[in-house]
Amino acid sequence: MKKFLKIILPSIIAFILILSWAVPVFADETNGPIWPSAPEVDTRSVFVTGIDNDLIFLEKEADTQRYPASTTKILTCLLALENCSLDETVVFSERALDLEEAATTINSEVGEEMSMKDCLYGLMLASGNDCAMAIAEHVGGSIEGFADMMNAKAAELGCTNSHFVNPSGLFDEDHYTTARDMALIAKAAFKNSTFIDLISTFTYSMGPTNKHDKRKFSNWNLCIDPDSDAFSPDVIGGKTGFLDEAGRCLVTYAEKNNMPIVIVQFWGDYTGIFTEAKNLVNFIYNYFGMQNISLDESRFSYVSPQAKLSLDPSGRILTLNNMSLETYDSNIRFAEDMSEEEKATALNGSEKELFAVIDYSYADHELGSINVYKDDRLTTRKASFINVYTISPLYVIIFVLIVIILLVIFSTSKKKKRRAPATAQKRK
Repeated sequence: MKKFLKIILPSIIAFILILSWAVPVFADETNGPIWPSAPEVDTRSVFVTGIDNDLIFLEKEADTQRYPASTTKILTCLLALENCSLDETVVFSERALDLEEAATTINSEVGEEMSMKDCLYGLMLASGNDCAMAIAEHVGGSIEGFADMMNAKAAELGCTNSHFVNPSGLFDEDHYTTARDMALIAKAAFKNSTFIDLISTFTYSMGPTNKHDKRKFSNWNLCIDPDSDAFSPDVIGGKTGFLDEAGRCLVTYAEKNNMPIVIVQFWGDYTGIFTEAKNLVNFIYNYFGMQNISLDESRFSYVSPQAKLSLDPSGRILTLNNMSLETYDSNIRFAEDMSEEEKATALNGSEKELFAVIDYSYADHELGSINVYKDDRLTTRKASFINVYTISPLYVIIFVLIVIILLVIFSTSKKKKRRAPATAQKRK
């Protein structure tokens, strides 16, 4: 027993102490916060982001310049919707029909008159390059004038690696963009309700014109085709594209649980790109959601109880499903320490007075921010987060082991003391 107390017990305690230090160190490297892994994609350039925010779910060669093919028509459609009414009459000129032999058209004729609405359905569903040219001449006065409008709009939306020379996306070495830039264009388009009506339509019947009988257009997007294996009920629509020089391209708009997203894929497999889009949509909605922080944040407290501070009731951040809010890292930035530009960005047009901004992140990924507003009539002092500590299961196990060892030692010692008098009597 003495040997146990002098040698074995100290060795066990020393081993436990070393283990308690070493395991968390290694655990931090192997079992730290893990961001969900997206499914494998063969498409060369991919960018997946939120439509109502700048949250990025996945990016792969997102800044590599690519030929966008017919996904260009997203920008063409957006400019038409911003500058024209749907009932305006578009006339097809000779130049509008001066296209390469393999170009997709709706078989329009020179002098044919069509409503802008019909042109846009021909543009977005049938991917008619003749529609793109006619719309460009109608809106911009000429193809070159419309290209200038396209580049101006792209720059306005924040695109930095794009250049457009035609409204259709037919190949031209000087006509290029990136997955990240196209996402900016698509996000702007997807906020237009008429644009959503166009891309979410699977078939469209068009009435006769002065040159043609009735037409029927079908959407080429397999993600909204109920009979396709790539069909996804969460996909609202998008735009397809294909060129030998660009591969298959696809821009997808999806929405579930009030969390709309855009997926841009450049240079993918001709049909496999749709399955990839479906898998990405499923991945995002299986793992992520949006959470209203003002209802659930309990760590924000006030140094001054008189201060009337409130979390933005509409503030939401990206969250991982089945994870508590306390799991995420948070940082508070006070308005008095922020630049005017930072405050303007946080307020985003709100007339309320900003007190602070709380930023959330997890596994080095930004999850979003929420504003804290104050009442000017009161004097406020800085607020702070309540620190929330959690005990590692490892430490609990170590503590239990130590208690058990001590109980065993105590119990053994007590039994020996009880036996000692009886043994002494027998020896007498």
